[in-house]
Amino acid sequence: MKEEKIIFLGDQLMQGHDVVVKGEEVKIDAESYYKISNYDAMRPFFMSIVSNSNHWMFLSSTGGLSAGRKNSEFALFPYYTDDKITESAEFTGSKTICLVERGDKVSLWEPFSSKYDGVYKVSRNLYKNAYGNKIRFEEINHDLGLSFTYDWNSSDKYGYVRKSELTNLGADAVRARFADGLQNLMPYGVETALQQASSNLVDAYKKCELEKESGLGLFSLSAVIVDKAEPSEALRVNVAWSLDRPNSTKLLCSKQLDAFRKGAVPTQEV
Repeated sequence: MKEEKIIFLGDQLMQGHDVVVKGEEVKIDAESYYKISNYDAMRPFFMSIVSNSNHWMFLSSTGGLSAGRKNSEFALFPYYTDDKITESAEFTGSKTICLVERGDKVSLWEPFSSKYDGVYKVSRNLYKNAYGNKIRFEEINHDLGLSFTYDWNSSDKYGYVRKSELTNLGADAVRARFADGLQNLMPYGVETALQQASSNLVDAYKKCELEKESGLGLFSLSAVIVDKAEPSEALRVNVAWSLDRPNSTKLLCSKQLDAFRKGAVPTQEV
């Protein structure tokens, strides 16, 4: 057997991923969860989150997902098959980008992204509670001494709730700028067949707006997509908002993320 060679990504030593997958029951805030350590060493697998109301969510261990209320005709994210949801993790659902500053060095870290595999030594863990209505993704960056988690669960009043947390695991202070939120939210009124057969047409009709005073993101159609030569107003919207720092910059699309990765300051979109 030939000796394995050391691999570099530019000047960066490529981190290995020889880890053990382990399952165990743990307690988080006095609630029982099943934890899968190093779940990313497994083949991608599919999950669902249950609800005592009319919510539904299907998500992949890669982070890609589809969710909504009632049925697939009221989806908040594109309703696709398992394989397409698994492959959509980079552009659908949760997205976080961190610029971490220690001393005079600024490091780019994108938790759960496959773009930078091998750059950092990371551990990824997955938690699902005993009731099956909450799920947590966790990535620990051992090189930066930080961890990032985000949780999904539902609320009968508010719809789906995503909670995220960035934690400093070290003793030294650290500064961080981050973009954190959701991608590929659907406008209200797009039927499954229309999205799957004419997604580009849906993009053309999609309208995204920010209500600045309240911080509400409004996702709607400029008009109902019909073939008839008649006016058909779209009067309902899907809504998203966040409870965060009051002076945060809010974006309505992903166009500025590449510039943010390079250190640029985003401009708020309305």
